[in-house]
Amino acid sequence: MKKQQKNNFVPKANVVQNTDFAMEIKKALRGKEIPVLVLDNRWHKLFPPGKKPADIEILEKEVNRLLKRQGYLVNHIKDLKKSKKKLMNGIIAGMQGDTDFDDLKKDNQQRLLLEMNEKIEKDSDELMLLPGEIKEANEALMMLGASYCFERLENGDEEIAQLNQEIKQIKNILIDKTEEKEELEETMDNAYALMHGLLGHSIMNLYDKKHKRRPS
Repeated sequence: MKKQQKNNFVPKANVVQNTDFAMEIKKALRGKEIPVLVLDNRWHKLFPPGKKPADIEILEKEVNRLLKRQGYLVNHIKDLKKSKKKLMNGIIAGMQGDTDFDDLKKDNQQRLLLEMNEKIEKDSDELMLLPGEIKEANEALMMLGASYCFERLENGDEEIAQLNQEIKQIKNILIDKTEEKEELEETMDNAYALMHGLLGHSIMNLYDKKHKRRPS
């Protein structure tokens, strides 16, 4: 079989981050099976339709294009092989005494057979390369998605830390305000008791009714 030159998928410059962390992730993933992300529901929960970054969409389209091409080639090769089998049967029938079989028809069938073999070989060569190209594009998509997710997690951790600090401050304010309220209530109760003792029940009852403070 002739080897078809591999058409490497070259991701955009910002797709794979050349950081030490990214290199560590790549190293850790060696030999591990990565699911085809565009076919995985978990991926679409991370990046739901309508909320995908533009570069994520570009890579998804590339993976989908390669998958579609792979499916097309598989079916096309099957169809070519079926047609080839019918053609071979026709050639054999002609060689076994078909009265309509002549040199012109034979030459035409031989030409068609040769063309089919070339198409099958060409498509088969391309089909052999596609898993590697799909893997490469899928890994690039995974790395880009991971960079977005790690950024989300990092920002989320910072936001949670900030919220925890704000909650702590609010709790301290609440404690202070509660103590202040209790001290004020105690002061007012003491003042009321003293005024009640000095002015008597009837006068304080007038005050209570006016301010609707408490029963007399």
